[in-house]
Amino acid sequence: MSIFDQKLVTENEDTTSPEHYLWISVLSKAAHDAIYGSDWREAKLAISWFKNMGAGFREVCEYAGRNPYYIHKKMEKPIQEREQHMNMVKNGPRLYVEETRQLPKQHRSHYRGTCRKGKPPQRWRCGNQKKDPTMVLRGSKGGRPKLYVV
Repeated sequence: MSIFDQKLVTENEDTTSPEHYLWISVLSKAAHDAIYGSDWREAKLAISWFKNMGAGFREVCEYAGRNPYYIHKKMEKPIQEREQHMNMVKNGPRLYVEETRQLPKQHRSHYRGTCRKGKPPQRWRCGNQKKDPTMVLRGSKGGRPKLYVV
């Protein structure tokens, strides 16, 4: 065995290289798309990629340092469950909900002069009502808050 062959063997077994992590992430992204992906087109493509075990699948598994037959076997059950779910959503029973029309709640500010019922509140009807100074400072029940106490 020459020095160059030894270097090739060491590079193939190196699991800390960035390329190795790249191919592992490619494989895990395909598995995630096949099982959890929300885009159905991408999910179907990933499922067929795993099920067909084509040359690309075997090559990615080889670059990632994984056995393609082991990965295919481990992915069979989740892929089957995902396909059943997709078929059930696509062809399953439909649930129809009756249309209920609800009027939106109308909330009006007291600063505009009307309350929820359309009449001004009792305290606005008589203009000679006295304001509580502590409530005025807090800003509730008596007007706008004073920024500086003089």
